[in-house]
Amino acid sequence: MATRPGKETDKPLKSGTLQKYANLLTRLYLQGAKLPDVAIADPFPGIGKPVLHHDRGWLPYTPDEIAVPLVAAALRLIGAPADDVIVLQTLAQTVYDDALAQGISQTKAGFIVTDAIAAFTFSTLPSEDAPWHAAPVSSTKQVRYLIDRIYDACFVVIAYLIGARVSEIIGLQVGCIEQHPSGDGSERFAYLVGRIYKTARGADGEAHRWVAPPPVERAILVMERLSARLRAQSGRPDLFLAMASNGLIGPAARINLPVVSTIISRLNNQFAPFIALPHHQGEPWHLNTHQGRKTFARFVGKRDRTGLHALQAHFGHVTRAMTDRGYVGTDFALDDLIDRHAQEETRAALEEVLTATALGGKSGRMIAARSQFRGRTRDGDAQAYVRFLMEETDLRLGVCDWGYCVYRVETAACFGDEKGPNPVLRTESTCLTCANFAVTAKQPTGLAGAPRSQCRSSRSSWPRPGQSRACRDTDCRMRPHPRRSRSWKGCTR
Repeated sequence: MATRPGKETDKPLKSGTLQKYANLLTRLYLQGAKLPDVAIADPFPGIGKPVLHHDRGWLPYTPDEIAVPLVAAALRLIGAPADDVIVLQTLAQTVYDDALAQGISQTKAGFIVTDAIAAFTFSTLPSEDAPWHAAPVSSTKQVRYLIDRIYDACFVVIAYLIGARVSEIIGLQVGCIEQHPSGDGSERFAYLVGRIYKTARGADGEAHRWVAPPPVERAILVMERLSARLRAQSGRPDLFLAMASNGLIGPAARINLPVVSTIISRLNNQFAPFIALPHHQGEPWHLNTHQGRKTFARFVGKRDRTGLHALQAHFGHVTRAMTDRGYVGTDFALDDLIDRHAQEETRAALEEVLTATALGGKSGRMIAARSQFRGRTRDGDAQAYVRFLMEETDLRLGVCDWGYCVYRVETAACFGDEKGPNPVLRTESTCLTCANFAVTAKQPTGLAGAPRSQCRSSRSSWPRPGQSRACRDTDCRMRPHPRRSRSWKGCTR
């Protein structure tokens, strides 16, 4: 290759071209596991940087102790506070437009607006003692500041509750919510309709729809109202249009979609302080535009969502819609992320069950009596055995709020079938008498004291009759692994 002639026949290829060829071969080697048809051996053994088995450079998800208050604050802001800000924006912009129409300068028009909105007061939310924001609003810059915070809240809600990329969110247009019936026609699901750009072949992207829980529907409605004036003035249908200046919209306003660096800056420098986002391990947590997608994948992949509190219902809605046989998704990269997090959860649960010093439940007592890892730390031997169980056996482990289900259809007290437990009969009392049930001392809720309402809320998370074995119900991940050479029950390893 080094001696191959370049465009100029009397000269060899340039070093930059050679490096690009080398990078292509390296990438083919690194992607060999996913693309076995084109897999090659290491093209540069001993020369390139060592390839680690774990992912390097994988952008982090937002930790639960940051993600939960972040999303909760965003959900709060898109409710009554968003209505207040929309009313404030309409009042201020109307007065501003009227003043400019009378030939008053923009500076003096701003003073007129300030006088007009001086008496504006904000709502007091239920169970709160004071208005959600202090009055009065003393300048047009403060009006724009509040508008931008509602924009930020809508972005967070969409990113964290559907898992879209930043390019897909800022590409959303008016009228992007559609209603479609479920596969059996028993209910209707809302979908957010947009386009995927990153993995598409063309510049216009590929059409896609995401399951939209009610908060996302609300965020889109808020954005349609907030951006109405910007859309009308620019003639563009985009929802996330922004203005370069920090006041009200003037006749010569520069209107365009925000760049990613601007969104990241606003999330960290304005939105986080505005909602008093807590620190993580004593340090401010740095938000970026991709964390919502990673966190969504992790939340959906979690089978025990007791730590998510109020967010459980939203993710239960999403997983129920994604498992419906009428749902067809094209965001395969997001599916991979969800699978990845679900496997991590399963691995951690297996390690906990195998190494626990005390296990309750009939299956738990059986495991405790037979496990060679009981009371040990999660060392290499235990981790290797967990890998064996996940890759080479038909073990199916489900997690609910009150324990673990080492599922076997022949001993299921809930009368489940090959697809998984019976979602109607799967209750705390049924599990307590079931030969499949195990519970550890670390189990945070359920039989140890969780309210029945919390436990009952997750009953629908198991695969329902009619769902395929490749069910995407990530609450329990009861589907078997594709490689099955022998069963865990009879394993003698």
